[in-house]
Amino acid sequence: MATFGEFSVARMGMIASQFALNVTGQNISNINTPGYTRQQLDQYSFVTNGSGIYRSNNVFSVGQGVMMSGVSQLRNPYLDIRFRKEMSSVGSTDALLSSLEQIQSVINDVNKSGLTEQLQELYQRISDLMQDNNVNEQEFDTLVRSSAEELCKLLNLNAGKLEEAYENVMNSYKEDIDGLNETLERIQKLTEQIRVADINGDSALELRDQRNLLIDDLSQYMKIDVTYGTEDVGAGFEIEKLTIKVVDNATGKPGQTLIDGIYRAEVTLPDMIKDKNGNDVANDRLLLNIGELFSPDGKDYISNTKFSFEASGINIEPGSAGGPQTITISYKDAAGAVHKQDIFFEVAPLAADATAEQIEAARKATMQKLNEEIRKNSELSNLFTLTARDHGFLLTSKGTGAGAAEITGIDLSGSDITFASTKRTEAVDSNQGVIAEGSGYGALESTRQMLVGEGEFTADGTVDTRGIPYYMKSLDMLANKFATEMNRINTTGPDGQPLKSVDENGNLVDNKKAGYLFVAEDDNPDNPTKTITASNISLSSKWMSGETQMVAAITTSPDQTTQNDNLGRFLNALNAEHVYTAFDIVRDNSTNFATGQITYGNGAHDGDSLTAQITYIDSMNQEHTVTVDFFAGTDAASTLKNLETAIKGSKEMQDANFLTIQNQTGHLDISADGDEDSLCNVITNLEIVDPKGNISISEGKIESNVSMDSIYKGTIEGSYSNMQGVLGSDYNTTAAIYDTYATSADELNNSRDSVSGVDLNDEGINLMTYQKAFAAACRLMTTLDEAMDKVINGMGIVGR
Repeated sequence: MATFGEFSVARMGMIASQFALNVTGQNISNINTPGYTRQQLDQYSFVTNGSGIYRSNNVFSVGQGVMMSGVSQLRNPYLDIRFRKEMSSVGSTDALLSSLEQIQSVINDVNKSGLTEQLQELYQRISDLMQDNNVNEQEFDTLVRSSAEELCKLLNLNAGKLEEAYENVMNSYKEDIDGLNETLERIQKLTEQIRVADINGDSALELRDQRNLLIDDLSQYMKIDVTYGTEDVGAGFEIEKLTIKVVDNATGKPGQTLIDGIYRAEVTLPDMIKDKNGNDVANDRLLLNIGELFSPDGKDYISNTKFSFEASGINIEPGSAGGPQTITISYKDAAGAVHKQDIFFEVAPLAADATAEQIEAARKATMQKLNEEIRKNSELSNLFTLTARDHGFLLTSKGTGAGAAEITGIDLSGSDITFASTKRTEAVDSNQGVIAEGSGYGALESTRQMLVGEGEFTADGTVDTRGIPYYMKSLDMLANKFATEMNRINTTGPDGQPLKSVDENGNLVDNKKAGYLFVAEDDNPDNPTKTITASNISLSSKWMSGETQMVAAITTSPDQTTQNDNLGRFLNALNAEHVYTAFDIVRDNSTNFATGQITYGNGAHDGDSLTAQITYIDSMNQEHTVTVDFFAGTDAASTLKNLETAIKGSKEMQDANFLTIQNQTGHLDISADGDEDSLCNVITNLEIVDPKGNISISEGKIESNVSMDSIYKGTIEGSYSNMQGVLGSDYNTTAAIYDTYATSADELNNSRDSVSGVDLNDEGINLMTYQKAFAAACRLMTTLDEAMDKVINGMGIVGR
């Protein structure tokens, strides 16, 4: 090292220590800044050159000081990945808890008057009416009716509150989608600023802190995969490139892209989506759609792009004879098949001593002819759009992404022309697509599940998440079962026949006071068709006016009337165990009854009189029996055909909307048409009565996508208690899972803070370390100065 080299070493040490003190000060000043990552000065020992081959063994290299390579952050990528994965789970369970809490505010009778208390009161009012002296007393009948009306209002109220809860969660869902897009936009803008800083040589650490904080927030909305790659910005210069993709929860692999460098996608909630056959269908499941990637100004897209092939700079060698010539364009279609097309065109002749003007004219004329022939080629025109140019052409695929055809090559060997350059721009696949059922995870997916989850009430028989629709349907099921049982008892006796009474002449006639007690709001009390739900259940107008009453007694003959036994049936119905199924509340027109096989005995004859007894339930879940007479045929098949004709001709079956009857091999498929507001009628049994006993039919079966399995078996009051129990279990389970995820996330965040967070003790030690290093470098400078002063002013003066 030169004589004054050590001064540079001391100077570099002073500068490095000063910068290290600045970085430490930056850390201390941002100790309370959210998302701030601890910074450190990166240094390395400075060596100007290696050892030469003539280096003396008595001379040793000790380096030339310290150099600073930049300022970096202390982060652990592994902890970032684990933390963001855990935050997806936290966001997911937190969204579930939030929705369940809203449901709990409705379905909760603890410490307040509610459905349970009102059902008990109705039971007591009927018991009071049942007392011998109270039957037909207007006061007690009014009390029963008032109690029933209050129960209907409570069911209406709870249904309305669940609707409000649904709207609240839906609004939250839409707000979260907006929040997600806002977060993506902010990440995009920060990435653009960081990109400019990287190009200019600035590390932009504070901007990266802001972006990391936003990425942490993003991870709560959905499970994401974050990677950092490189981007070539030209001249061999590469900078960092951020990519964020949605993780498919079904496969665990990254899927669609949310952020690709400075490009981002937008997440939307479309009204219509494509089904598996490519048809537009309503987005009933509220699935999210991720759009194409676009630039910060929204003008440029980098996904779902077209392929392009550009040839430019046509050249014709002087002395070319010109005339008819050929080029061959090879291309690959969207299916991957390779094709070739020969293009025949005229090349303009060019003299050996042609002037520049003549060369230019020949080039343009030739290019014009070539472009005309390319445009005329139907194969190429079907797949590509031609842009003609004076000195070349541009072919752009009409399809985009995976549907784009590609030019694979151009053979000019059959012509006298060449092109200065050819350029291919590859098509990029579409990024757009719906996050499929079961593929999402995070706060948005959990909120969606709470909005669409029907539990056991799905139309296709599958078991879904128990969301708000599940509890709506459960409340509907309770209201429907209650109304069905009350109406059944007030219209038919234990034998299934209409209730009777004795008229003034002593004759047994239909009881005029019997009728439906409960109907859907504004429905016809004489012939109700609308399905009763919690939101529409009401007292029939005839019960309200007194035309219909609770029938107290069962009359079986003019001389036999039991005392208040029908009121006892009402009480028993409230205490009896009932089977609750999704089929009772969500069946649709796809429900079908398949009859059994006809057995045609040896004693059967063509023309024998037969009777079909058909039992069905209507949209009010009330049971009816229709009798259809018909004749036997010559065999089982012809007998089945006669049965089909008889059912089609039955006015009662037509009035019940059983209009679709199909003769299958050996059996009939019978289904009814229904309105949107009503459950479809469905046959539950069909028997053939043959007085001679020769012809019979095996048991049929109901075919429906909707599950007919029992959801609950118990009393009407118990079904509400069961609903509360299911909700409580769901809430407690979710709360426990949330606590687990939240605790794990906190621990991971603490681990991250131990690496990336600012610690005053560490920074205090750094202050002393760098201050002492600075003082030592200053002392080295002073020592060197004293030594040089001695050399310069103190040496060689002895003897003067």
